[in-house]
Amino acid sequence: MSPFFALRSAIRVLTLALSANIASSAASVLLISIDGLRPDSVTAAAEHGVKIPNLRRFMAEGAYAEGVTGVTPTITYPSHTTLVTGVWPAQHGILGNVKFDPLFENLGGWYWYASDIRVPTLWSVANEAGIVVASLNWPATVGAKGVRYLIPEYWRARTPDDRILIEALSRPDGWLQELESKLGPYTNGNETTVPGDELRTKYAVEILATRKPGFMTIHLSSLDETEHETSPFSKQSNEALEALDGMIGRLIAAATQDNPSGVVAVVSDHGFVRTDYRVSLMAPFIEHGLVKLGKPSASGTATVESWEAEPWIAGSAAIMLRRPEDTSVRERVKQMLTELAAKPDSGIARILDAEQVKKTGGFPGAAFLVELKPGYQFGSALTGPLVTPAPSTGTHGYLPDRPEMRSSFFILGRGIAAGKNLGLIDMRQIAPTLASILGVRLESAITPAISLK
Repeated sequence: MSPFFALRSAIRVLTLALSANIASSAASVLLISIDGLRPDSVTAAAEHGVKIPNLRRFMAEGAYAEGVTGVTPTITYPSHTTLVTGVWPAQHGILGNVKFDPLFENLGGWYWYASDIRVPTLWSVANEAGIVVASLNWPATVGAKGVRYLIPEYWRARTPDDRILIEALSRPDGWLQELESKLGPYTNGNETTVPGDELRTKYAVEILATRKPGFMTIHLSSLDETEHETSPFSKQSNEALEALDGMIGRLIAAATQDNPSGVVAVVSDHGFVRTDYRVSLMAPFIEHGLVKLGKPSASGTATVESWEAEPWIAGSAAIMLRRPEDTSVRERVKQMLTELAAKPDSGIARILDAEQVKKTGGFPGAAFLVELKPGYQFGSALTGPLVTPAPSTGTHGYLPDRPEMRSSFFILGRGIAAGKNLGLIDMRQIAPTLASILGVRLESAITPAISLK
């Protein structure tokens, strides 16, 4: 062997040894997301009549934030990607749940694909350090780099065939089918129910026991769905949270059993508010000729023939222009929005211009951003009145400076101070904090890590 190749081989062996040493000396981390979990659901559980001993355990035995200031928009996919990258949506690339689709051509397609993420993730840097990585039902993970054991969040028709899709998208090949032969069928697509989360928890416990990942992420979605349907702190929402608390207990046990270095973190993506009205912002854009509808499709769904300006509903509404340089259209939109906001029953709280939107770290390229008042959520009607009743429902997506939009962070395990109140933190701090526990670095995340000692 030539001296060059011998040196290169020795460097490779040394690198692998160092990676293995880092992986063995660092703690393992299980990151659990409870979609839509308000921090006061846990910190003020007694006031809300909720019995959640496993989540309350984090406050006594670990560290917790009084609240987490989120990102724009305060919705699931952008927030979950910030949780694993440490940067704003404008930087990481997952800008909403549903992609902007002005001509209604994408059949409601979401940001499912990890190829849209433009920065390193906790999964990729952990994998590069030799850590075994697993992920179950986390948003934007189809094809995620660095995840050895992957079951992504994905659906299309919400039928049993979606399970076949998920089997095809999971890795390694055939692994999900092996799990199903032991545990029973996996969920059918987007099953946002307590039984769906129970099944995900069952799978996660098996993965923790048999694959022993050094870093694993799991997303539980039933609380969010219940809060949308019945509002936060409703009887149904509290019951869903109590059921999830039992799942958290099982996940903690699985992650820490025979593993003294195990760390468990529970996070959420956004807060929640009760709503009683829907605002159909697309209707005035159609009425003012800014969007022209086409003939209904063969299936009877609406189509768009042409557009000059259109709202991208993503919790708040980003107003996108077909030609951003067209100042006349921009002024038409501004005048229309100003007139709408002047009506006291319109539900509009704030209108941000392009420069103000840019400072939020979300919706690059938006001409305006429309935020509603708490109590109002966006609807999808194309015709009819601007505002319609939607009693006892719930939503999120408002700007992150609203206290009701704060999300959660709870953590316990090796090296974590007991009973430490972290106060109010920035969502971008969570990924570098977990990276530090794992013994890895996220170079693109510049917000400082949280001190947990």
